[in-house]
Amino acid sequence: MELTVINYSMVHIYPSEIAAAALCLALKVLDQSKWTADQQYYTGYSEESLQSTMKRMAQNVVKVNEGLTKHVAIKNKYATAKLLKISTIPQLKSPIVKELAASEL
Repeated sequence: MELTVINYSMVHIYPSEIAAAALCLALKVLDQSKWTADQQYYTGYSEESLQSTMKRMAQNVVKVNEGLTKHVAIKNKYATAKLLKISTIPQLKSPIVKELAASEL
């Protein structure tokens, strides 16, 4: 989610949509779960409406993981033991993330 702050193409997206997209993307990557009716109700966003934001987030993750950007400070921040090395988990390099980043909307 924090990678969206440095991506100029995402400044027009509401913070609530970014948060909902981050949750939906995390469910897909970590649990391979579906976006439920309850999540849609409480966030106000359907999974379909979050697709473009999730795609941009996935593109950010792929760029950072493959060293295609100079903005690696956020990845390094979350690679520390204090933050549970969450930016180093193998799921962030999974086919799910790469497919979403490369998808056509």
